[in-house]
Amino acid sequence: MDRTVIAVFSGTGNAMRAAGIVAGELEKAGKSVETLDLAAGSAIPALGEGDLLVVCSSTLGFSPPSTVMERIRSAPRSDGAAAAYACVCGATGSRGRILSGWSGAASMTAFSALARKGFEPIGSADVSYPENWTQVSQAARGDARDAILESGDGEAREFARSIAAGGRAFLRRSIVTRSLGRFVGFVFRLVARRMLGRIYIADDGCTACGLCARVCPSSAIVMKDGSPSWTTRCSACNRCINACPAAAIQTSTARLALFAVVNVAAIFAAGPGARGVLDGLAPALSGAARGAAAFVLGVALYAAVTALQLGPLDALVRAMERAPALRRLFTASYTRRFERYLAPGFKPGSD
Repeated sequence: MDRTVIAVFSGTGNAMRAAGIVAGELEKAGKSVETLDLAAGSAIPALGEGDLLVVCSSTLGFSPPSTVMERIRSAPRSDGAAAAYACVCGATGSRGRILSGWSGAASMTAFSALARKGFEPIGSADVSYPENWTQVSQAARGDARDAILESGDGEAREFARSIAAGGRAFLRRSIVTRSLGRFVGFVFRLVARRMLGRIYIADDGCTACGLCARVCPSSAIVMKDGSPSWTTRCSACNRCINACPAAAIQTSTARLALFAVVNVAAIFAAGPGARGVLDGLAPALSGAARGAAAFVLGVALYAAVTALQLGPLDALVRAMERAPALRRLFTASYTRRFERYLAPGFKPGSD
């Protein structure tokens, strides 16, 4: 293999750490390595016969991040080039045990897109580092964190050595994961990541420094009246909540509860609502045709509710948040007690 390119997408530094280890191992094997930061806007270049692309990426919602998929789809054709994929997952530690992360169908989703660009898949692996989903849970700390970092480094080395030796080791997934897992990932990239961005809020500790907006890999944050606001471009990478120097970015408990109630209500109401519409518009429809029509219409109704949540409902909630009487309610959060996590040495915005 002639040219070797490592394309990295990292929210909090785990994937960047893995990429550094992979690059080091490949260089030891005599390869000249070029590393590109997809989160900083780099594009995947055109590669040719004998060249290698290694993607080291966060795994979000059992899927490659939306930004990674965008970069792959916009890449030029690279007929004859090889591609390997390292799925960087979140691990937790408890009582001396490491509970490794799981990437679902992420590598298969990426390989399908890469194959359409002419790449030949040659290997994939899960590489687990400390979980960084601070929006929801506390990352491992202390000795547990150190143990997970050491284990993840070992997995990154093993992956790189396999690639360098010409091995073709792939993640094995069941037919359920191959099908349902891809669908779950698609829904995450299409809808869920955007809604996760909508439950962020900056509390009164925000200094309006604008770091979150400057380092957001998806350019999803805009500063409004000295406070960050999240748009639908959010990829749910959790960089902002972990990188904020004032630890002022939180998950709004009130927003989370509101969206949960609306979504549960929409799920339960979509079926009866669809049947009611069919009773009025097509009362003669019956059997399998009626069932299929009801399902499609139910999904459409739920999609309409989702669009309302991301648009008018979100605008209404943001207006409520600005009211002094409600500000305290919306900034209340369980994430205040969470320690933030960035991989050692990873400092977004320090350049």
